[in-house]
Amino acid sequence: MRRTPLLAKACTVVVVVCASWMVFAAPPTPAQRKELGALTSEIRKVPALISRKKTDEAQAAITDVEKQLEALLGAAEFPENDRQVAALRKQIDLQTAALAKATGGKGGAAPAVSFAKDIAPILVDKCGNCHDAQRASGGLCLENFAAMERGGRSGPLLVAGNPNNSLLMARLASPNPMQRMPRNAEPLSQDEIRKIALWIANGAAFDGTEKDVALSLLKANPMAATEKIEIAKATGNETVSFVRDIAPTFVNTCGGCHNAGPNPRGGFSLATFERVMAGGESGKVIVPGKPEESRLWRLVNADDEPVMPQGNMARITRKWHADLRTWITEGAKFDGSDAKRPLAELIPTPEQMEAEKLAKLTPDQWIEKRLTDSQELWQRTFPQGDEAVTHQTDNFLVMGDVAPRRLEEVGQWAEEQATALRTMFNVKDQPLFKGKLAIFVFKERFGYEEFNNTVHRRQVPREVTGHSQVTTAQSQAFAAMQDTGDEATSTTPNLQLNVIEQVTGAFLKRDGGNLPDWLSRGAGLAIAAGKSGGNNPYIMDLHARAAAALQKSNLQNPAELFNNGQFSPADVGPIGYSLVEFLLKQGGAPAFGQLVRRFQAGDAPNAALQNAYRSDARQLGAAFLTAFGSRR
Repeated sequence: MRRTPLLAKACTVVVVVCASWMVFAAPPTPAQRKELGALTSEIRKVPALISRKKTDEAQAAITDVEKQLEALLGAAEFPENDRQVAALRKQIDLQTAALAKATGGKGGAAPAVSFAKDIAPILVDKCGNCHDAQRASGGLCLENFAAMERGGRSGPLLVAGNPNNSLLMARLASPNPMQRMPRNAEPLSQDEIRKIALWIANGAAFDGTEKDVALSLLKANPMAATEKIEIAKATGNETVSFVRDIAPTFVNTCGGCHNAGPNPRGGFSLATFERVMAGGESGKVIVPGKPEESRLWRLVNADDEPVMPQGNMARITRKWHADLRTWITEGAKFDGSDAKRPLAELIPTPEQMEAEKLAKLTPDQWIEKRLTDSQELWQRTFPQGDEAVTHQTDNFLVMGDVAPRRLEEVGQWAEEQATALRTMFNVKDQPLFKGKLAIFVFKERFGYEEFNNTVHRRQVPREVTGHSQVTTAQSQAFAAMQDTGDEATSTTPNLQLNVIEQVTGAFLKRDGGNLPDWLSRGAGLAIAAGKSGGNNPYIMDLHARAAAALQKSNLQNPAELFNNGQFSPADVGPIGYSLVEFLLKQGGAPAFGQLVRRFQAGDAPNAALQNAYRSDARQLGAAFLTAFGSRR
């Protein structure tokens, strides 16, 4: 092989900066560029040497080009991401990989590369942020080898035995910074690229049996590629539940150090039950049935050091400590739905636990709970006052400081509205609310404001005279309102209209979901408008109030009309009434009913509107503003 002189032609310049001598390489000269081209020509001769089985000469040629390239780069300051340099380095890597394939990793070529030990850590560290199970940028998930084999939207990543035609190498070694991966990050080192190229050249094999093992686990424990992770399913006879008794502490107390990221402490991740059972750098940490042989128990029990959880021992309760030992003793059984699902998604939320507890109540127990809770709310509001007067109907618990006859009227209006709602929404439930809906009626404005201050910790505008609240599983279900009398004004509804609006709003909220305030209040007012015969001054003034609210809202996007919290409590009623009226005209009761169901199912506004009206929020919002403007 011809050796091209390099260092003899290199030049340096000496620059004095702040009285200190610092040496910088000069930009490459045309002669150095020419030498770079000569090295490229030399590396292109290697495939012929390999094909003639002159592997020693091929290795010597590759080594010689590498040395001369490094010398040249030391003598001249080539621009970062120089295309000519990057292309030459890529050729060096590819020919090194080709030589490794030809020699089987022997005879002077680079040694064989293990996917579990050598490649998985690179992919986790450099690619995991964009190509994990949550993001899967470009449709490519690198969560495990099985997902990696499938590739992404651009096609398969690997052509076994051929780094030159493998998309993975093209992306990692591209000289174009706009195409090279990882995007907006430091490129892989030459050593990392060389390892990947060698691995592909040797057949891109997975050196294990469990292809669905997370790559982050292989980084911590390469043996997990061949060790079968045993998941014992719970039988229902265990005294300790993993999901309920063990997992919450794993997530909330231990997850800070052993989370789902690429580098959990000690390689031990609590991201999933599978990862828990796989262990970490020290191997498996749980031996089912044998707590004394389980490293996890020994660390928590202070038998070994460091005692776990470090810095959080005060958060380990005596019960959890005992439950952990019992759970391991009973076989470390899994009572969740999927051992690969994140533990944070498996553990029940406080709301879910409360719902399960409430689901066991009998109808009589529900009514007793509602009465007790309502009396407690009243006593919190008026700790020194008289007890509330109470009146019960089939569906409602009405209480307040008004006359008993007034409570009976409220109960009658509420029952009439319940009947209308059952017909309108084809509801067969008896009663309409679990434990009945509590309705608080205050004879004075002060009482209603005090209830809001005490129960909700908020001030209410003068224009707001009632509201409803129904929490998950109807643990709380009440409406509260000021007795505004029997005569409505342009700014204040009468009590009957208020009852209709709040009972309707509570009914729509009873099945949960993300029902926005404009919809629940607007639907209640729309129903009340139908019953008033169009002669109620409060109803008649709602459009004018909505117009004033829109004028001061300064909407940037028509879609914002449907966002919850977009309008103040004083304006959400008029806006909601106008929107509901518009939507009913657009698609009638069927489309509006579908919209309510989609919100109750948890849809965001745009998705719910798209499902019910086949138009997105922006289009419907623009149509509403046009129609509303024309009618004014």
